[in-house]
Amino acid sequence: MMSMKRARRIWIAIAGLGAISAVALAVPAMRPLCTAVTGSSRISIPLAQLATGAAGFFCYHNDAGERLRFVLARDNQGIVHSIIDACRQCGKFHEGYTSSKDELICRVCGNRYKLAAIEKGEASCVPLALPIRQNGDRVEINVSDLKQRSRLF
Repeated sequence: MMSMKRARRIWIAIAGLGAISAVALAVPAMRPLCTAVTGSSRISIPLAQLATGAAGFFCYHNDAGERLRFVLARDNQGIVHSIIDACRQCGKFHEGYTSSKDELICRVCGNRYKLAAIEKGEASCVPLALPIRQNGDRVEINVSDLKQRSRLF
């Protein structure tokens, strides 16, 4: 017959494993949802999709099926900024950024960047700029620019 102390320890261990499992399942869900985009040589996104003072997260699937993530942010002046959803230092962890109000936040080191200055970075956490072109009411990104940075994903 099992002692009460031992039974209690087993239940505590089971509860602990359950809590760890719940956290492990919740972490990927905390990443911002990304809008899937397509294009053979160029991706075109309507400016109307980008709210002023906010960041939008986008995903492009390359020929190998890899998901290449990028961020388009429209600062409070209406200027669009673009980065890869990874930085030079923290990119090796494949976590990217999240956003809060008018800031991007690195999900690894916690550095915060105002949308108007996301290309500048801080310390060794430097977001990787992604070249864009505004064409009327659309933002255009060359697929080749995303593919060149695929090692970060």
